[in-house]
Amino acid sequence: MALERRSFLLGALGGVAAGAASGLCAGLARPSEKHATPGVTEFGTASYAQQGEDLVLKNFFGYLQIPHPTYIDIGAHDPIWGNNTYLFYRTGSHGVLVEPNPDLTPKLRKVRPDDTVLEIGIGAKADDEEVDYYLIEGDGQLNTFSLARRDELRAGHAVFKGVIKRKLVNINKVLAQYFPTRAPDLFSTDTEGYDFTILSTLDFERFRPRVFCVETVQGYRIEQDIVDLLKSKDYELRGGSFVNTMFVDNRYVAELEKRAVAGDAGAVSPG
Repeated sequence: MALERRSFLLGALGGVAAGAASGLCAGLARPSEKHATPGVTEFGTASYAQQGEDLVLKNFFGYLQIPHPTYIDIGAHDPIWGNNTYLFYRTGSHGVLVEPNPDLTPKLRKVRPDDTVLEIGIGAKADDEEVDYYLIEGDGQLNTFSLARRDELRAGHAVFKGVIKRKLVNINKVLAQYFPTRAPDLFSTDTEGYDFTILSTLDFERFRPRVFCVETVQGYRIEQDIVDLLKSKDYELRGGSFVNTMFVDNRYVAELEKRAVAGDAGAVSPG
């Protein structure tokens, strides 16, 4: 008996994370001479994200029938390395990169000229505001708007370099300006302790990204509030890494199910 398409869609999405994660460390590695296969010189797929999240996301979007996902990348940091969206950029996708660190934005603009780079932070209030942005010794990945997170880092012996003022803009205002017709397909956020604040102010009725990739681990602790919030908005936890968790919009999956049941074979093909 043929596999029912509805079951295929749900099963495929459920297993995507495990299948993609199995090759995360392969990169573009070459096999050793001892184990080389005749005619095969390379294997695997390059990942640019911190722990292979972009490969898992790529599989998600294949099954969701979105070949060139748009994105907002909050806390973009480097344009390539450790970046959740560069894999999509280099294959033709475009989006918005949000990075409040003035030392990093010139490189983002140079390397990714087809993306929009915003040198701001994302805030919870409706009106723009100037707030403290805490600078931590290193490459800038640990910089944060969260005083509590700054104190956690200092307790863990991170060196606090100082503080500058940065503008915070409400997430709904940013999305309304740069994604006026529909939310970005991918919403990636990594803000060192400020992610729940951003998500809790998002207007989910107006803006429903197909997929979220959110930093949910600070140290060894999972931010359960983030998981609970997205589940309450009808997003399903579908995969993740040690530090990031990925969620898929159940409502969009339901649309694909309807198409599959109606006989649209393309609705379940991982294009």
